[in-house]
Order: sequence, then C-alpha cells, then structure tokens
Amino acid sequence: MIIPWQIGKLLYSSREKSSILTMTENEYNVMTFTMSMTPFTCVNMLLTDLKIVHTDFGQIAQSSGMVTDVLAFFLTVWAYISRDETQGVKMGFAFMAFFIFVYLVRQFMLWVIRHTPEGAPVKNIYLYIGLLLAYLSYLYWNRFLFFGPLGAFVLGLAVPNGPPLGSVFIQKFDSFNEGIFLPLFGSLSMIKLDWSFLRKEFGNEFGDGKHLHGHMYECFSFLPIVYIAKFGTSFLAAIATKIPLRDSIILAVIMGTKSSFELAYVLTAFEKYRISLEVLSLLGVYILVNSLLTPMAIHFLYDRSKRFVCYGRRNLKQKSELQTLVCINKPDNITSMISLLRATSPSKDSPMECCVLHLIELQGQATPTFISHQLQKPKPGSRSYSENVISSFQLFQEIYCDSASINMFTSLTSAKEMHEHICWFALSQGSNLILLSFHRTWGPDGSVVISDDQTLRSLNRNVLKRAPCSVGIFVYRKPIWQTKALESPCRVCLIYVGGNDDKEALALADHMRGNQQVILTVMRLIPASHADDISKRIHSQMVDMNRHEDRPRDDSIIIDWTVGDGTETSKILHSVAYDYDLFIVGRRSGFGTTVTRGLGDWMEFEELGIIGDLLASEYFPSRASVLIVQQQE
Repeated sequence: MIIPWQIGKLLYSSREKSSILTMTENEYNVMTFTMSMTPFTCVNMLLTDLKIVHTDFGQIAQSSGMVTDVLAFFLTVWAYISRDETQGVKMGFAFMAFFIFVYLVRQFMLWVIRHTPEGAPVKNIYLYIGLLLAYLSYLYWNRFLFFGPLGAFVLGLAVPNGPPLGSVFIQKFDSFNEGIFLPLFGSLSMIKLDWSFLRKEFGNEFGDGKHLHGHMYECFSFLPIVYIAKFGTSFLAAIATKIPLRDSIILAVIMGTKSSFELAYVLTAFEKYRISLEVLSLLGVYILVNSLLTPMAIHFLYDRSKRFVCYGRRNLKQKSELQTLVCINKPDNITSMISLLRATSPSKDSPMECCVLHLIELQGQATPTFISHQLQKPKPGSRSYSENVISSFQLFQEIYCDSASINMFTSLTSAKEMHEHICWFALSQGSNLILLSFHRTWGPDGSVVISDDQTLRSLNRNVLKRAPCSVGIFVYRKPIWQTKALESPCRVCLIYVGGNDDKEALALADHMRGNQQVILTVMRLIPASHADDISKRIHSQMVDMNRHEDRPRDDSIIIDWTVGDGTETSKILHSVAYDYDLFIVGRRSGFGTTVTRGLGDWMEFEELGIIGDLLASEYFPSRASVLIVQQQE
C-alpha cells in the first residue's frame, strides 16, 4: 500500500511541467488512492465467491486487506488535512465528533443486546433506527469530510458481531443489497462512462489516441505503473516470508483486485468535479476489466480439485495411533462422540490424539474466526463460544490422561464453507479419521425423528467428497454404551463383506479390541457364488489386518453368513437387530455384489451406503447406533 502510494507521489512531483503532462493534483490523489488500496470487503467477497477463503493465502489476503484499509484511510485523511490548515482543523473536529457519535451508538447497541431475551428476535424499531443512523452517517461524511460511504462503513464496524443484532442485519438486508442494490449500482455506474470517447480511441482500427494527449495520456500511463508496483511489492513480500511461488503470485493478484468500493470512490470524485469524465471512463473500464480478469487468473493459477491432496495414505491401518478430528455441530453431539471415543479404548499400546472442532455458523460478521482453546484462554468472567464442549472433553481427557491427547478448537464460518475448513484442518493436523454426526436426530427412545438438518447433510456429503483422510459418519440412536452402568459391556458388531471401506472399518474395530468392556463380533456376509474362494480371501485379509503381536488378544466372535441377494442380507440383519449396541460398516460395503442386490433401490441416504442406510433407517427395528466408515479416496 505505502510503496505504490510513494511511487505515484514521486512520479507526480518529479514530472516535467509541460503541456503533455498536466494531470491535476486531484486526479493524482484519486488515481493513487484507487490503485493502491485493497478494501477488505472486496477481498472477502472475492475469496468467498471463489471458495478459497480458508486457504493460507486467502487468510493472509484478508489480513493484508484489513491493514491496507486502515492505511488508505489515514493516508487519505492526511492528504485532505495537509492541504489547508484551516480546513484541517475543521476536519479534525468533525472526526472527533463522529467517533464520539459512533461510541455512543455502540453503547446503545450493547444496551439493546442486553435487553433482548436469549433466543428472541430484535425488535424491528431498532433495525429502522440502525438504517437511519447509517444514512445520517453517510450525509455527515459527505458534508463535512470527504467520502460519504465511509461514514456508513465505519458505523457498520461498530455493530457487535453475531446474534442477536449483527446477524439480524445480515439476514434482513444482505441478500437484498447484494441481489438488487449492488447490480443496479454497477449498471448505473457503467452508464455514466463516456463510451463514445473510448470507442474513438480504442474501439476501431482508426483510433490514433490523439485525445489521450496531455493529462489523459498521463492517466493512461499511470494505471499500469502503479498496478505493477503494487503487484511487485505484494509478490516480493510474500516471497520474503517464504510463501510458495504460485501462492505468492495468487496473493499478489488478489491484492490488486478492484470492485464496487473503488468504483464508488471514483464516482464520488467525479460528482465533486475532482476528475474529468474522460478520467472517470478510463478508471471505470479499468475496474471493470480488473474485476473480470482477476477471478479468471486465480482459477487458472489455483487448482481447487487438488487443494486437499496429500502425498501419503492417511487411514487407520497405516498407523497404530488413532488421530481423529471430531466435529461438533450441536450440543447433542457431545455425549454421542464421547461415548464413541470411549469405545475405541485409548491405551498406551494404542494411543489417541483427538482434535475436537466445534463448528458454529458465522452470523453477523464477514471474517471467519478460528479459536484454539489451548492458546487462547478465556478471561475470567468472559463468555466462551464452546464452554460445554470444553468442559465435557476435558473430563474425558482426565479419565484417559495417559493414553489420550485432546486439543479443542472453535471455528466460526459460513455454512457453505464449513466442509472446506474441516478438510483443511484435518490436512494440517495430520488426522487419519474425521468423525461427523448424522444429520437426523432421534427422540429419547430412538424410534422417532425429531429433527432433520439438511445443512448438516450437505456438510457431510461435501466432506466425504473432499476429505484428505478416512471419514466416519456416526448415527446416534442410543445407546452405544449402557447409561445405567458403564461397567456393562458394549456389544459391537462389524459387518464385513470386503473392499477398502470394510478394511478401514476393521482397522477401527481393531482399536476397540483392547477394551475389555467391548465385545466385538465380526459378521462376514459372503456372496453365495464362489463362497469358498471369497471366504478364504476375506479370512486372509482379516488375519493381516489384526496382526499386532504386542496387543492382548480378546475373544472376538466371527460369524459367517452366506447370502444370495439383498433380501437375505436384510433378514439376517433384522434377526440380530437387538443383539448389539453399535454396528460398524464400510460405506461401500457390498456394493456391486449379490450381498446388496435389490437393496440399492430402497436406499434413502447415499452418503451412508447401502447397508449403512438399512441399519440407520427409521424402519429398522434396532435402536443401536451405527458408524459408517469411508476410506480415504
């Protein structure tokens, strides 16, 4: 930001006073400000649209945009104040009065939040007052300062993040602004440009650029110089901090993006007669071309299909240590996930490293927030985002302090980007299993569905497609562990047909074998055709998967069933429905074999697989929980 500004100032101060170079100081200030700034709001919108807001360079670009916003603000204020001492004093008093006003407005908003009952909506009268104050801020800045929209923007920064107030403003007006006002603003702004002048100079083969002489020639030459300066400084700064070459180029491209904010500033300057119509036309076309080419350049440089690719297999059978990422979306998920982790029996021979990620939908603010509860301790008396999650898993860690390591995090992000953040976090933490909760919630008896969260279902399906490691979807129908007595055994049934997902499910079940409170049963479903050969192959796979000499063996039960079609499979599973507390099955278990023939026609949730969908169906008589496992693709 500073370097492009200084380069522009140097060019302006050292130019020759000729008839060719006659760009006015107002035009210089407008062009330098427009070219050098990088509004955070524009960067955030671009990153969100491209779905790269959670990448490393995306987060760096957001932080850089914030810094650039602040620097551009103060440099612009200094440019206006330094022109005239009397005018500077008036603007200083105007700034002081406005920020006192902003402080009082924020206190009023905090009062509104305190007097709004938890879970209740904010009264509409407060929303109308907020809109009125934003409009008055615009008029105040337009009259006494220099750029009206900045007044409403600064007032918006004073609105407390999240519910109940900030989220209501977003829900009420965000889609209306982005769907109606923003397209209209862009269209009406383009109409104001002098397209006949541009056509004469660039639109035909006879355009000789004669009208670009003088200050128009200087403006036209000024644009690429300042852009190259900004691109170069951003790129060199990224390289100096050891950011990879391609990411450094992408970061430099992002920092050069232009959007509606710069267009509004240019239009304001034109309406106040600080720039000519020709300069407005040049800048308007530049902003339009930049906003079109920047996303295309990022798409070309950044392959989103490879963003979660890792160079090694990340699954359960590759490591003896269980490295899990447990995702908590609702308070109901806490008990179910702790019960599942308890069943995996962390021990010194089979340790567990668990990252607990509490996912909260971002409301009322634009910036995603990530909190590490190991590094960021809440202050005494402050409200934590994840108090229940922290206390519950801390108790679990105290029980298994010698064999389990629990790290807790909170992520505030938009619902559309949650799966991206889960995958990025799993990749960075080296997790080999992501545990997700099923989107349906059952009543106390496990027979009635009381909620069906389609947003959570979309999250699970997206994670299954993009995960850099194995994934488990946990269908909690109670009880995985008898609540009346923790000493009572937990009966676990692994359904094994064959394939990569079943091998992964078997590897997870192998971690449970060390728990003396878990009785593991392996139910092998063998297709009737070629039963002998398939049985031998499955048996050899199971022996290889469970060959751990240093781990105590238990009396795991192996049951073989030879089935001819899906109907027989369904009858077998119904016959043992009440015998187990937890079923474990691979997501693609039995797919393409006679074991599931005919069952696929009745499948309701494809993310559970054919057998998993049968076990998790509300028509299945059992109230046992189900864990569906998918190996890393």
